[in-house]
Amino acid sequence: MEEKIKKLAEYAETLPINRIEPGDDTLGIVAAGSVYQYAREVFPQATFLKLGMVYPLPERLIREFASRVKTVIVIEELDPFFEEQIRLMGIEARGKDIFPMIGEFSPTLIRQCAATAGLIKEAIAPSEAAATTPASVELPIRPPILCPGCGHRGLFHVLREAGVLVLGDIGCYTLGVAPPLSAMHTCGCMGASIGVAHGVAKAGVKDRVVAVIGDSTFFHAGIHPLINVLYNESNVTAIITDNSVTAMTGHQQHPGTGITLQKKKTVAVDLEKFVRSIGFEKVDVCDPYDLDGLAKVLEEHLSSGQPSVIVAKRPCVLYTREKSTPPAVDPDACVNCGACLELGCPPLLQAEDHVTIDPILCNGCGLCIQVCPSEAISR
Repeated sequence: MEEKIKKLAEYAETLPINRIEPGDDTLGIVAAGSVYQYAREVFPQATFLKLGMVYPLPERLIREFASRVKTVIVIEELDPFFEEQIRLMGIEARGKDIFPMIGEFSPTLIRQCAATAGLIKEAIAPSEAAATTPASVELPIRPPILCPGCGHRGLFHVLREAGVLVLGDIGCYTLGVAPPLSAMHTCGCMGASIGVAHGVAKAGVKDRVVAVIGDSTFFHAGIHPLINVLYNESNVTAIITDNSVTAMTGHQQHPGTGITLQKKKTVAVDLEKFVRSIGFEKVDVCDPYDLDGLAKVLEEHLSSGQPSVIVAKRPCVLYTREKSTPPAVDPDACVNCGACLELGCPPLLQAEDHVTIDPILCNGCGLCIQVCPSEAISR
């Protein structure tokens, strides 16, 4: 590794994306990326060291640049990485005594900091400030939302209707906290759902308690707290939302998929068999597209008085690319009650006096058909 870094350092000296751009030798500025563009606007006459490859730094090029200019100024966002490395070379340089260590830079910010430090005569003029300030625009609200056809949507609809205390953690299913689903009450780190639910139950909270955790998160951090629930006889129902992949972060494989990260076939851990093997007696596998069936199983678990597990199994629609025929709305039968809109499904749109479905967005999951009280939605 050390040898590779040495070779890369030599390579950095020859790269055209690391270059000196001559100008007034009174001031030399080191910058990279978008900050270079901002600095160019503020200091058009200065000599620049434009860095395109930032690690390892081209030391000989930096020394040549420093020998040409009277003052070296480093302009970089966040921590003073360039500045510290250049100083370690024995080169005097200024940077964070002028510019902030936090926040996003802009030409206006750089100009104001430079004026305060006396590097330029004055900060931005009032007329120029007005010209660079974007006009205020009322943008439509775009809340985070589950994908069309996501199996988590059916689960959270059922949980909201059941009026239970839902404790969650990190995954796609975290979006169950957002309106209009509004079905998750807490969110912590990976695996926190089961651990917090156990603690809440042991603390004597009278609400019916459910922990919601994804399949990938369960394998990562949910097994130990689930064993704790069983061992300490906690009246908690854990729901594992099995979408058969690590959906939130890019469809990586996990122990339940039967495929390694190297795309080799391997043993797939069966969630139902696994939780039964550690001692859970009340375990059910449900399809979250079947709202009535899921609601029935949930009620049985919550009234059982024992620790239990529900596996809500429905593969991620973005991973499988499966799509059914989109349903349609009969505008004459639609009473515009908004029941289907409570699903928070993007293809469902509010028209003037009835709901419509965008067939391009729709995945055809059929949840809206099940919740429509006037039977105005059909295949």
